[in-house]
Formats: sequence, structure tokens, C-alpha cells
Amino acid sequence: MSKLLLIDDEEGTRKLLRISLVSDGYSVITAENGRHGIELFEQHRPSIVLIDIRMPGMSGLDVLKMIKETDAETEVIVITAHADMEIAIKSLQLDASDFITKPISIEVLSAALNRAEERLRLKTKIKSYTSRLENEVKTKSEELSKSYEEMETACEITCRVNEKKTLAEAFDFIINQVKHIFLFDKVIPLLLNKEKDDFIKIADYMLPDAGERRSLVSVVASMHHPVDITELSAMEHKCLNGLEDCKSQCIVPMVRGDEPVGAVILLAFAHNAFSSEDMRFFYLMLTQVAGVIRKTALSDERARELENRVKTFSGFSGIIGKDHKMRQVYDLISDIAPTDATVLIQGESGSGKELVARAIHCHSLRKENSFVVVNCSAFPETLFESELFGYEKGAFTGAGDRRIGRFELAHRGTLFLDEIAELSLVLQVKLLRFLQFRKLERLGGTDIVEVDVRVLAATNKDLKKQVEKGSFREDLYYRLNVIPVNMPPLRAKRGDISLLVEYFLKRLNSKGNKSVKNMSSKAMRVLMGYNWPGNVRELENVLEHAFILAKDDIIGEKSLPLGIRFGPDKGKKIISFEENEKRFLARTLEEHKWNKLQVAKHLNISRSTLYAKLKKYNILQSGQWK
Repeated sequence: MSKLLLIDDEEGTRKLLRISLVSDGYSVITAENGRHGIELFEQHRPSIVLIDIRMPGMSGLDVLKMIKETDAETEVIVITAHADMEIAIKSLQLDASDFITKPISIEVLSAALNRAEERLRLKTKIKSYTSRLENEVKTKSEELSKSYEEMETACEITCRVNEKKTLAEAFDFIINQVKHIFLFDKVIPLLLNKEKDDFIKIADYMLPDAGERRSLVSVVASMHHPVDITELSAMEHKCLNGLEDCKSQCIVPMVRGDEPVGAVILLAFAHNAFSSEDMRFFYLMLTQVAGVIRKTALSDERARELENRVKTFSGFSGIIGKDHKMRQVYDLISDIAPTDATVLIQGESGSGKELVARAIHCHSLRKENSFVVVNCSAFPETLFESELFGYEKGAFTGAGDRRIGRFELAHRGTLFLDEIAELSLVLQVKLLRFLQFRKLERLGGTDIVEVDVRVLAATNKDLKKQVEKGSFREDLYYRLNVIPVNMPPLRAKRGDISLLVEYFLKRLNSKGNKSVKNMSSKAMRVLMGYNWPGNVRELENVLEHAFILAKDDIIGEKSLPLGIRFGPDKGKKIISFEENEKRFLARTLEEHKWNKLQVAKHLNISRSTLYAKLKKYNILQSGQWK
């Protein structure tokens, strides 16, 4: 194993990492700061250096620069936090070999060190290879030139492939970098999925037919070195049907540690297009980036799962949004929908609470039965009990026939109690009793009716504060709040505004006789800057207003309501400079207990200036003003 220098200002981290690294066979030297690290580097010249980016005094980036200036061949792995990704990218631009994030995973660290060891071996081999070529430069100039291109390409790919966000971008970059070295005409990247019974689809790249893939998966999953396809058995070769027109065919595996994660098939119409050196170089290069490719694949897979989940939830009840806060809501709906747990949905008016309730019902085992909505603020107290529980004939004046209440109508389905905070304390008691026993009596009746119903409730108020005020029963609050779902306001997920605009415009186009494609960039900036006190419902109304007034297929800023357009603090009361100064003075006076001398010193103004301002704004001793 290589000699390794660890530079980290945290003693605990140094000790733990040193123990792990020594057990892996490394000869480890540790330094507690950057300057000490530079001294030890110059004394011992380790082949691998681990540097913490954030250290007092000399930063990790400064240490990286000095090490690379001293010996550019040293493998430098930087340690950074998730929040310092820009710094991590900067370190790669400064020729760091790799980076890992805190908290440090031993598995991730081991993989990074394996890649560093592989790069060291590659550099040693390339140096040796280059040295031999330099001795024969007169007779083998073409081979020397090609080797130089390979080294340059490997360095470029190693440094930059980690920046690519998707599999397609990563493979596009790799293929574009090596296409001037390898004489291939076709390329087929194959990346094993986590079950290893198929390949992951990579955008813009072909996959073999489904029948051929099954046999090819087992071939790739067992490969550890490049092979010419003609070396495969007849059965294995059969799985690559349809490639007969290509005279040269080779498979180069992508191996992470000892585990194959995929392969790249190179095809050419010319005979003997790929030498063993070409395939070996490509194999080593793919080995260096295999971990990054696999990480990108997992990220792509999670993104596809999320996109499918978002599409699923967008397909009913109008739930739209890809913000991480909405993803959490989607995950929670998925978890709680199949249960019968009581759910309390809280959020501002217009944020989509009823849509969440419908989504829970539509994904529940009760989805084939009724979803009954009761707006608790829509009925007077005298009628609400009969609305919920029903009544018998003759129960009160005008009760000519028996009427089934909302609870019974929702039998085996879901009852959604909207604006639950508006229930009177008397009705809260009756609702609590029903939730405890799932039994009811109709008004004017004596029969006990058992009802199987799931109850969902929603409110735009903070029920916990209502409990503290005494306007909502604590026992009912805990009975309803078994599973809380908090809907984020639109201003907290502004990234979803463009998605919602697209959705509402499509709906408006389908209902109207217009075809509005989009909004102008100025109009979209206005929407993004508005505070949206009415949330998604307000956005929908604003878009309907703009849609009606739009003169062409693009909604301009002038089509938006005046209340949306008037300033940067849209949806809020605009406070003037004078108003702000009055409030600031009053607050400062209160903080200094109306000691005007101390206030004047604190504000760095004379007492006469302070008295002038107090007179100007007519600020009274109470801290108020007229």
C-alpha cells in the first residue's frame, strides 16, 4: 500500500481515520493543520494526501495548490461538507483527484482510495510506457503521439466526468473524449441495474433487444477484463445478434472495486480496429470513473422514481409540484394512504389541503367507496349536528322524513372535515365521542348505528394555539392529529410556480377558445416575486384573469392584475422609509428604557437630532405615535 498523509484539524477525525487506514495497510502520517502538512509532505513525499477543505489558518485549497506545485503527480483527495460542493468543484479545477463528503463513510473513503491507487498504478504504467516510447521516438512517433492523447484524455475524463449530472451527459463526454483515439463506428454503453437482471436505459443510446439482454446481463455481470466478442462462447455471442455488419467488436467492462457495474461495447466496420493496448487503456479509464457513473445512475434512478411519483400524484386531484417539500408530502401520502389512521392536514388557505385529502382517499383501500366533504364553517351550529349525524322523522319541526347524515354516507369510505377549527366546543365533544367509539345516534332516534369511516380533517389555523386559547379541545386535537400533514405555502416553494403555470394554462386552453402557449419572462418574474398570500388558489385566479386579457399566445406583464404588479413586496403592505424609521426609533427607545442620552449614543446622533425626530414623528412615552 502507498504512503498516505492525512491533514485535518479535528483530532478525533484524525485518530479514527488513522486507525482505519492503518488497518487497510497504509503507512499513515498525520498533520493537524495546513502548514504542518506542507512540512511533512516535503519530508516524506507521500503518494496520496487526504485534506480537509475547511481548516483554520491555511485552508485546504491553499494546501492543495502548494502540493500540486511541488509534485503534480500526487493523488490529493479533499474532504468537504455537503454544503461546500462549490468548493469541492473548485478543488477539482485545481487538479484534486477526488473528493468525499462529511460525515465520512468508510466505504466511500475506501472506494476513493482504491481509485487513487488505480490512478497511481495507471500513471506508473503510463510513465513507463511513455519512457519506452521516448527512447524510440524516431521510429514510433505515431505511437508516442497516441499515448500522449490517451494520457491527456484520461486526465480530462477523470477530472471532469464527476461534473456531469446525468448518465447521458457522462457517457457523451467520455465517448467524445476518446473518439479521436479509438476507431469505433458504434458504441453501446451497458449499465447494470441494482437487481442485475437488466440494463438501465440511457437517453439517446440504443439497447439490445429484450430477449438478447437477458443473456448479455449475465455476461457483463461476470466480466473483469476487456474481451473481443469473438472470444465469447457461441451462446454468449448469440445474445449480440444484429451486429454482424461490424468487423471489429469488443466489450470493455466497467468495474468498481471487484464488482462489475456495466460495460461498453465498441463496434467498427474495419478489421482489427481495436488493439489490446486500446482496450486495456479504455478499461483502466472506465475503472477510474465507474464509481462516479454508478453514483450518477443511482441519482438518475431516484429522479425517475420521483418524476413517476410526481406524475402519479399530478394525475388526480390536481396536485402539482416537484419541490422537495412537496416530495415529502408525496412520500407521506404514499405511507399513510393504505392505513386507516386519522390525518390532520394543516396549511394556509388555498394551499391544497382538500387535494391532499382526496389523494389519500384515492390511494387508500377505500378508494372504491365514497369521499364525503363537510365544510365545518358552512353550517350554523343548530344544523351542523343533524348534517353530520342525520335525524329521524319528526325529530324537529320540518323533519318530515328520516335523513342519513354525512358520517353514514361515508360508510366504508372517507369523511373529510374541512375547517375543523370552526367547530363549536359542543360539537367537538360529539365528534370526539364518535371518533372514540365509531358509533352514532341520529337526532330524535335511539338506535345505535355503527359506522366504518376514515376521518381526515383540515384547518388553516394552528390547532395547538387554539388548544392553548381554550377554543379547541386538547383531547380532540390529539385524536385528530394522529398523522399530521403540513402543506407548504406557495411562497416557500417558488420553484413550482412555473410548473403550476404550465398546468393551469393547459387546463384553461382546453376549456377556452384560445391557445396561450406561455408567459413572457417579465410576467414570470412578477409571479416569482409575488408573496402569494392566497397560495395556489390565488395563482389559479390570477392566471385565469391574465388568460382572459391576453391579446396573443404569450401572456405579458400588463395582462396581470394590478395588485400583483405594483412592487417587489407584492402581497404585502409596503412600508415607507418614514414608517420604518418611526418603528425603529420606538423600538430602540423601549430597549434603552427611554433613556434618550443612551439612545443618542447608540444611534451616534446628537440629543437635539433625536428630539427633533421624536417631535417629527410625535412618538409618545408609550412608544406609540399619532
